[in-house]
Amino acid sequence: MRHISISLILTAICIFCIQSCKTEICTGVLNTSATYPLSDKSDAGLELKIDVEYIISGPGAAAVRNINSTIICSLFGDQYEGMDIHDAASAYSAETSAEYLSANRPLLEDSLFSSSPAAVLSWSDWTRGTVSGTHGNILSYTVTKYTYTGGAHGMTSETTLNFNTDNGSLIGETELFQAGYEERLSSLLSLHLPEALQEPGDTAMLFTKDIRPNGNFRVSETGITYIYNQYEIGPYVLGAVEVTIPWSELKDLLR
Repeated sequence: MRHISISLILTAICIFCIQSCKTEICTGVLNTSATYPLSDKSDAGLELKIDVEYIISGPGAAAVRNINSTIICSLFGDQYEGMDIHDAASAYSAETSAEYLSANRPLLEDSLFSSSPAAVLSWSDWTRGTVSGTHGNILSYTVTKYTYTGGAHGMTSETTLNFNTDNGSLIGETELFQAGYEERLSSLLSLHLPEALQEPGDTAMLFTKDIRPNGNFRVSETGITYIYNQYEIGPYVLGAVEVTIPWSELKDLLR
């Protein structure tokens, strides 16, 4: 079985640490990729990539532990809670490759797949995690997952976690906004929705033009950006739609 070794981890950690410690959050990067052939006689295989950022140090050790624990669960699944991120990545790779082999090896003998196994029996599993924004004591971390397990196309999803860097706890809408925020925030999101579309004609593809907060947001010095994934408010071809509201328009909604 071919496996590309993790060879850039230490270099990535040293470079990114220098840049990130300026904001009191020091991060490292884990990069690994591997190809798991379905068999020695087939070109089909699983392409697995993991490119994730994690916290090395911050305002407090407890906050760092809490943030990393939540990040690991979001990246790989709750079953990896409590593991070191490198061990979690290795375990996730092993489990995912075993699932791929178990599901697809029996199909090599099926006449429906034997003529072109590489085209129909190849899977992809890509996991990316990055610090995607900061504002005050809020740190946003975005998990992007791409999976292809056969069919017309793969699926991409983005999920953002927002942390209080003082203690590592998650910050959701109810912690960020005052009670009764929903209607006003919905109006602002709908107002800024056209700005998020690449072409004016894309508006016609939306399932709805009146969008509501979905809890999937990240912060920046500019404002709050809400992410609506494929099929959430529009068809697959529209991709993820990201709607940004400036802080200046949110003053009366924030706690």
